[in-house]
Amino acid sequence: MRFYQKIIVGVGFVALAVFSLGGVLVAVGVFSRFVVVAAVSALEQDPVTRLVSLAVFLFLLGMSIYFPFSFRRKAQKATVGLKNPLGEVEISQKAISEFIQRIGKELEGVEDLEAGIKSSEEGVDVYLTLSAQAKGEIPRLIDELQTVVKNYLTSTIGIENVREIKVKVAKIL
Repeated sequence: MRFYQKIIVGVGFVALAVFSLGGVLVAVGVFSRFVVVAAVSALEQDPVTRLVSLAVFLFLLGMSIYFPFSFRRKAQKATVGLKNPLGEVEISQKAISEFIQRIGKELEGVEDLEAGIKSSEEGVDVYLTLSAQAKGEIPRLIDELQTVVKNYLTSTIGIENVREIKVKVAKIL
């Protein structure tokens, strides 16, 4: 999430909390509903206060329109698109990550493999984090893992452009 989105979300949640707290206090009986009516009536009296309240309510309206669309875009990006003679195929990044974890754990010396995928128009980047057993040669193990993952992604799934496979050895067993 970008910095400006974090600020918008923070301000929105604070405004929502204030309005919710006010509603709860009126419902419980701490504030009379007449206090709320008087406060809203006071907003109409002062032009500066009226403009500030208009800006706050327009902001909240904008957030209620913006958020459903912003989350929908994220859900669409969580797939890898593949070309097929009969049409386009999309495979979720989660499914590809789970597939990589399954095939990577079959290699002797690889433990606790976690995989992540980043897809762009130039190709697919794969991020692997694993624990390696010390009895084998770790550089050879990593080379073998990268080769196996690339071959499986190309031949089994059909991803043509695997740009990079980054490996992080988090623990040596």
